[in-house]
Formats: sequence, C-alpha cells, structure tokens
Amino acid sequence: MKFTFDSRLKQGYYSACYFNKATHIVKKYRPNDVVCMQFMHFDNQIIKVCGINESVQLLKSCLTPSQLKNLKIYGRKDGDLVKGKTPVLLIFGYYQDFGYLENVIDGILARRSSTCNNCSQMLKLIKSKQLIYMADRTDDYLIQPYDGYAAYVAGVRNFVTDASVELFKSDKNIKVTGTIPHALIQLYDGNLNNAMKDYINEYGSANSIALIDYHNDVGSEIKKLSEQFHNIFAVRIDTSSNMIDKGINRLKNDKTAYGVSWQLIHYTRKMLDKYNMKDTKIIVSSGINNQKILNWKKHKCPIDFYGVGSNLITRNVHFTADLVLKNNHHEAKTGRKLFININKLKTLKLYK
Repeated sequence: MKFTFDSRLKQGYYSACYFNKATHIVKKYRPNDVVCMQFMHFDNQIIKVCGINESVQLLKSCLTPSQLKNLKIYGRKDGDLVKGKTPVLLIFGYYQDFGYLENVIDGILARRSSTCNNCSQMLKLIKSKQLIYMADRTDDYLIQPYDGYAAYVAGVRNFVTDASVELFKSDKNIKVTGTIPHALIQLYDGNLNNAMKDYINEYGSANSIALIDYHNDVGSEIKKLSEQFHNIFAVRIDTSSNMIDKGINRLKNDKTAYGVSWQLIHYTRKMLDKYNMKDTKIIVSSGINNQKILNWKKHKCPIDFYGVGSNLITRNVHFTADLVLKNNHHEAKTGRKLFININKLKTLKLYK
C-alpha cells in the first residue's frame, strides 16, 4: 500500500502550533536528547488497530534520509488485535526530527482504527461477502481511500466507490457495486420498471439491484417487477425509520414495524416468493448498526446483504502520544510510562 501525503506536512502546516514551537525550542536548546514517543489507547476494549503502515510512511515522507537514519520505529501491524495500555507504535530519535507530527499520527491511528474496529465488530455478526461499505456519503470525500483501506484491513470486500478501493484495487476479491439511486426512479417519473429496463440495457442483469421503497409499497413494486423481469439479482429496502410500508400498514400501532423492520423484511421475502422471484436477494440499508442486525437475526430475517454507512466510520477509538523515555531513562508525565519492557521490543515488528 502506498499512501500519498500533502507536502506541507513537512512544514508543520497540519501540526498544532505548540508542537511546532516545541520543535523549534528543542532544536535550539536541547538538540542531542534522544526520546521515545509512545502511541497507545487506554480503552478497556481490545481493538483491531490500523494506521501503523500509513504513520510509518508519513515519517518516511516528511523526514530527510539523515533524520531517518537516526530513527528507530517499532510497532504493531495493521489488523493486529491490541488491548488497552499496549503500545502500537514506538518512535526513538531526536524530538526535533519528528515531534511536530504527534497530533497527525494520533489522528491517523484514531481514525483508521475506529473504522477498522467498527467494521471488524460488524463482521463478527455477518459474513464479509454480506457487508457493503456505503460510508461514502457520510463524510468528506477526500477520506474515502483511507477509510476504505481501514475497512479492507478489517475484512470488508464490497464497496460502492472507486476511491474507496484505491489503495488495494489489485485485489481480485474486491467488488465495486451498488443499486440504482432514488434519483434515477424520480427521473423516470417514479416508474421503477422503466428505470430498471434502461439500467439493464446498459449494464446487464447479472448484478441488477432494484430499489423498491420509492413509493413505500414494496409489495406492489415487486409485483410490477415480476411482470417484466425474472432475473433481477436483488432488491434493496431503504425505508425511512419514520414510515411504515403499505404492505404492513396493519401494524401501524407497532413502533417496531417502522423503517426497515423485521416485519417488512419477512414481508418482502414473502412477496418475492409469491411472484416467482425466489432467487432474488434482499439488501437492507438505512441506519444499520450492530443492534439492528442482532434484532434481525433474533427474528430470523432472510437478509442477503447489508448496506452500511455512518456506523462504520464513527470515531470511537482514541490514541494518545507520550514521551516516556529520555536518553534511555524514564521521564514522563505522571501516570504515563513505557508500557512494555524495553527488552521485549523484539516482539514488536521493526519497520526499516
């Protein structure tokens, strides 16, 4: 994986001003002190870490060959499971060479590990081939390649944008796929069949996916589709959480029936089977999280794929960097220390 970096990182453009000022002071008054900077998280949970590879490449991008020569870097691998108070990255060297990048590396580790860990936790509930990574619309587009990489490290293999697979697109197991948008149905005056006809004419039926919640009446949409198509690969349900589908309106007093509910999913499968679309798969989306998946599993919902967005990139892993050694002696903020025996550093991977 080759990451790219803004050249202004070298000038401290993305660094907190106090790190830049500290670097200037140390370079002028304490240039010969060798320090150890330790990066770790303090949560009780075991996380799947990501961002190590990128952080090391960042250092290689920003430091000169002579500065790199004086640097020793130890760390875990992307995808490793790491418990709290366990270092994931240790940098030994002159502070003035790399100290200004502290907040940048913290941010990389926090963001990538959050995404990686979120995906990993969801993949404990469903299979990798069932998860479609749809977080492209919930954050800055520039972050897509990096979030995509973190999701890939966690085991995700289905994406919806080319940018999300930019760093690993050579992997033959990767798919960039998706449904039609509501916008296309709107442009066909709400006629799903006409939209699907032209879609299939252009892209074929092998991976055709019909979005069936436009009129909030999945049963009618399935019936119409069955009259014209017999080889739709899948239908996708994206019903808003404040609406209840017409087919199960009898349950309108049941709050659990709103949105993409277990009742609606079973109803959708029933309609597909009724109208001779037994091979057509079901994709669900709209605010999916682990709790929803557990509820659907509890009710044995016949779901084939899950399109998940914002819940996969919620930042919930935090990293802290601390200087814990100075000239091979302990020197750190009270409560912080080198959280590993220095003689055991060989158990961590050395990046050269």
